[in-house]
Amino acid sequence: MTTVSIGDEFSGETILAETFEAQARGLMFVKWPPPVMSFPFTTTAIHKFWMKNTYCPLDIVFCRANVVVGVYRGQPLSTAQIGPDEPVDLVIELPAGTADQFKIKRGDPVRLERSGKTG
Repeated sequence: MTTVSIGDEFSGETILAETFEAQARGLMFVKWPPPVMSFPFTTTAIHKFWMKNTYCPLDIVFCRANVVVGVYRGQPLSTAQIGPDEPVDLVIELPAGTADQFKIKRGDPVRLERSGKTG
């Protein structure tokens, strides 16, 4: 199991997308409510996301060095590139509205905690 914590209020289980294939697929074709999915990258770089074949609206949280650098709203089925113009090493997809509900914002601390087996 892997847990992600963001800021002072949000903590929950997350699915890790660690392979290229899992990162390319993301939450495509998943119905509401989507799970939380985290994309840890081995290289810190500018990573943009899109919502092609993704049916659920998402809050997409971009992070670097365990700190939120941007929070974006992903629109279902859009091919628009989403993300900051600065390097990141972790991206977290949350069901839309989660960032507002838990007051997630730029500068919040982020912790990805792995325990046991990961998928």
